[in-house]
Amino acid sequence: MNGAPLTSHHKIEDSDHKMIAEGRIRIWIGLAVFSFALLLIVLRLAEVALLTKPPRPGGGDDAVFELRADIQDRNGRLLATTINNYALYARPNKILNKREAVAGLVALFPDLNPDDILRRISVRRDEVRLMRGLIPQQRRRLLDSGLPGVFTKKEPMRSYPNGAVASHVLGFVDVDLKPQSGVEYSFNDDITAKDAPPKTVSLDLRVQKALEDELAQAVSRFNADAGAGIVLNIKTGEVLGMASAPEYDPNIRATILPHKEKNRAVNATYDLGSVFKPLTVAMALDRGVTTLDEAFPVHKAFTVQRKIINDDHYSPVPLDAAHILSESSNRGTALMALRGGADMQQDFFKSLGFFEKTPIELRGQERPQYHKDWQDISVVTTSYGHGISVTPLHLASAIGGILNGGVYIAPTLSKADSAHRPIMRRVISEQTSRDMADLMRFVVTDGTGRNAEVPGLGVMGKTGTADKPAVGGYDTRRLVTSFVGAFPQWDPNYVVMITLDEPKAVEGTKGFATAGWNAAPTAGRVIARIAPMIDLPEKPVRAAEQTPRQMAAQQEALR
Repeated sequence: MNGAPLTSHHKIEDSDHKMIAEGRIRIWIGLAVFSFALLLIVLRLAEVALLTKPPRPGGGDDAVFELRADIQDRNGRLLATTINNYALYARPNKILNKREAVAGLVALFPDLNPDDILRRISVRRDEVRLMRGLIPQQRRRLLDSGLPGVFTKKEPMRSYPNGAVASHVLGFVDVDLKPQSGVEYSFNDDITAKDAPPKTVSLDLRVQKALEDELAQAVSRFNADAGAGIVLNIKTGEVLGMASAPEYDPNIRATILPHKEKNRAVNATYDLGSVFKPLTVAMALDRGVTTLDEAFPVHKAFTVQRKIINDDHYSPVPLDAAHILSESSNRGTALMALRGGADMQQDFFKSLGFFEKTPIELRGQERPQYHKDWQDISVVTTSYGHGISVTPLHLASAIGGILNGGVYIAPTLSKADSAHRPIMRRVISEQTSRDMADLMRFVVTDGTGRNAEVPGLGVMGKTGTADKPAVGGYDTRRLVTSFVGAFPQWDPNYVVMITLDEPKAVEGTKGFATAGWNAAPTAGRVIARIAPMIDLPEKPVRAAEQTPRQMAAQQEALR
């Protein structure tokens, strides 16, 4: 009936409906909260999967490795690559008898330190790394041993398939594949770029091996403390070979010691001595200070700021430019340089890069050392390579600029292509460059560089023997010897530089430890070995094989 009061039965039904409605609301709220939480979990998992690099064992147990592309020489020969290796790991919570486990591990790997291993497997961690670089035989012995709680993990390792060859140029990476030196460091961005192709460098592996062989033999034969060698394409600036002795093998960590790791071609400076003389002569000829025919009074006593300037090979007569170089006259180059003056000399040296590091792509280069107060005595001594210290690569690049038509081209480890444009600047004229080629050829045919001769190649060059700087002056008992040579004479394309640090007189050198007896023949052997490997310009039918004196005599006869 209408208006009749609700019974208790109706009240119960309303209460049930209300409870059901509230329950449904709670369920929907719970579902919403659960769905939202699930969504957050899914999103986080997606973020981890897509944006986070997976951890791998490295310097720490959770280190991340960066993929590295191969490095190859200019002809595609492999220089560095990444291979799979194994590391030894342990799960401490799975090892019940830790001392017994340590004894078993040390029996398998005698180089492990028992106390260190015991400490590491006693920590509260899911897993710890115990050793890296397991070779396959070691891994097999471990698996066969059945030791509980130990296992191996695969991890990448950088490998240098040619061992010590080119190690000073390539450099190396640490155990986490982080670059430490050399090409590995300088070109790291290229090597680690996503989907990076092999990194091609300017080196020629054949040239590099020949250079290293001859340098190592020279250091051993002449009992030198160290040595450096360079082969440079002076038309492109490409370094085809760069060697330093003693060597190290980047595959064997124990050999990477400071005195072996040092690349003496770029990371050491020397007073290089008379190999500077062609630069002084080139400057004097090009700047109009002198001519090929002028003779300088080198037979007379010569003093500058109370310092007596002597020649190792005394001449009783005046000498022209050809003989100043062939007889390596300090007085001759000093007189030329003084006539030009300090400003001219400094400007010329600056154009050759002697006041800054070379722009080659290697870290740790030494900066040249030179006089801050450039006086007359500075002009004199630097004219023949004393009082200025540069790296062998500085000198090789400068001589290249003198002989390649007169254009300084900065040295590089990048293979020449359209994308790489080296630093270039003219330093002397083409005519002066041709004259210098003749003069430096005369040094090899008639002067101190005879032992560098290689038949048929028209080798040009200059020897240099310098006393090493010491407290209060120079130590005449300790020498640095060098030979810088170029070939072929009809179209100079390549420079070879050899430097020996403190060579000794040995059997066959007649008691001498000077460059003509050690650095020059070493350079000659390098040239003889590499000439068949590299592209040489075609020899013209009538090549300029005559010395300046012979050409002058022939011209006089025709008059």
